[in-house]
Amino acid sequence: MSLPAGDTDTALADAITAALAAIAGPGGWITDAAQIEPYLIEERRRFRGRCAGVVRPRTTQDVAAVVRLCAEARVPIVCQGGNTGLVGGGVPEGGIVLAVERLDRIRGLDAVNRTMTVEAGVILADVQRAADEAGLLFPLSLAAEGTCRIGGNLATNAGGITVVRYGN
Repeated sequence: MSLPAGDTDTALADAITAALAAIAGPGGWITDAAQIEPYLIEERRRFRGRCAGVVRPRTTQDVAAVVRLCAEARVPIVCQGGNTGLVGGGVPEGGIVLAVERLDRIRGLDAVNRTMTVEAGVILADVQRAADEAGLLFPLSLAAEGTCRIGGNLATNAGGITVVRYGN
């Protein structure tokens, strides 16, 4: 499937909106302007973007299906974690936002091997808390740790205030 010529956002509404809504399930495809607004502005409010909608998948299979569909239709995707970045990298300029907030499960923690498997949308403070409850330390600490998401931390190589002691 490819988009018709013309405005990408308008064409998106006609070409793949139903498919994105079906992939994401109930509450997973947002097109209401008021609900989209928080995804368009970065933390300092210096950058403001636009998009046709926000897709919030629940599984990695859903993410793959969204990416496949958008790639086939040549629809730009901006991925967002907690949208706490300060440089505008998560601000969309058309296309869609793929928000990972519903990918919020801690899948496993192995205290013996000191490993944790988490989905991209888990909030950093929840990762820290899970490690602490297992008698471990997850040393990444940021001002936004109550709202930033681990996928964004990894994607931006966030070091935080303990990077000198523990490394990235």
